[in-house]
Amino acid sequence: CVLVGTEQSIDVATKQIQEHFTIKIEDELNDYLGCEIKLDLDRKRGWISQPHIIKNLKAKFAEEVRHLKSTKTPGTPGYGFVKPKSEDEHLSNDMQAKYRSGVGTLLYLVKHSRPDLANPVRELTKGMDGATMAAFKEMHRLIKHVLDTEEYGLKLFPTVDKTWELIAFSDSDFATDKDTRISVTGFIIYFMGVAVAWKSRGQKSVSLSSTESEFYACSETVREILFIVQVLESMGIKVKLPITVHVDNVGAIFLANNQTSGDRTKHIDTRYHFVREYIEDGTIKVVFVKTHLNDADLHTKNVAGELYEKHSRKLICTEVDMKN
Repeated sequence: CVLVGTEQSIDVATKQIQEHFTIKIEDELNDYLGCEIKLDLDRKRGWISQPHIIKNLKAKFAEEVRHLKSTKTPGTPGYGFVKPKSEDEHLSNDMQAKYRSGVGTLLYLVKHSRPDLANPVRELTKGMDGATMAAFKEMHRLIKHVLDTEEYGLKLFPTVDKTWELIAFSDSDFATDKDTRISVTGFIIYFMGVAVAWKSRGQKSVSLSSTESEFYACSETVREILFIVQVLESMGIKVKLPITVHVDNVGAIFLANNQTSGDRTKHIDTRYHFVREYIEDGTIKVVFVKTHLNDADLHTKNVAGELYEKHSRKLICTEVDMKN
C-alpha cells in the first residue's frame, strides 16, 4: 500500500500495521501497480510510465506493426468505429481474440500513464464483441504509435502555489457514434497543474442537441470533481473554491447557471441539474473556453496532428523532459 501524509503520521500508521502484519518498507516509491515512478533530483517533478505494458505489446505485436509508417497521432483523425454489417465483415475467431487482447492492454495504458490515448482506445472498445478488418488495422496503427513513443509517460509537473487548486475542462462530441448516434463525454481534471482524472466515454442516452450533450458532459465532470475533493479533504487538503470548469458551449453554460425549462430542455433528466446546486453554493464555477483551447477536446474525438501536439504536451512527457 502507499501511505501519504506527514512523516509523523506515516510513522504512526506504519507501526500500527506492523502490529498485525509483516511488511517491507520502501522509502523510495519506484514501482506501484505496474507503474514505474521517477522523480527529479529536487523531488519537485515526476514521471509515470508502464514499461511492463509496453513490453507486453512488443511481444504480441512488434512484428505485425514493424512495417507500418510512423504517425503523429495515435488515432486516425475523424475515425469512428462502425459495426460489421454482415458476417463476411467479422474478424476470424483468432483475429478477434488478438483484437480483444490488444485493446485490453491499451486500456491499462490509458488508465495510468497515457491519457492522450483515451479517445482512440474508446473507439476501439466498441469492437470487443465483433470488430472489422478496418478496426483491426486502426488498432495496429495505435499500437505502432505507442511503441514509437514508448519513452512517454504521465507528466507530473505541479505548479508551485500556496493554494490547492483544481481546474477542469469538459467537452462532448455530439451524435458521433455512426451506429447509435450516442454523443461522447470527455473531461480532464488538473490538480496543481497535474492531470489526475480523465475520461472519454459514450453517454448513456441519445442527446437531441449539442447543448444537451455538452451539459451532460459538464455534469459528469462535476461528479468526478466532487469525488476528488472528498479524497483530498480526507487527507486534510482544503481545495480552493470555486473550482473552475471550462466548457466551450454557451448554451450548456446557460443551462448550468439558470433555472429554465423550455421546450428544448424540459426533457433533460433532472439528475443532471445537480450541478446548479454546487454553482449556487460557490463550489463550482462554469466558464467559457474557446474550442481550440479546450484540453478535453482530445478526449472526444481523434484530432489532427497540430491539435494533438498542443493538448498532449500538457499531459505526457519523456523522462529526459522531466530531468531538464
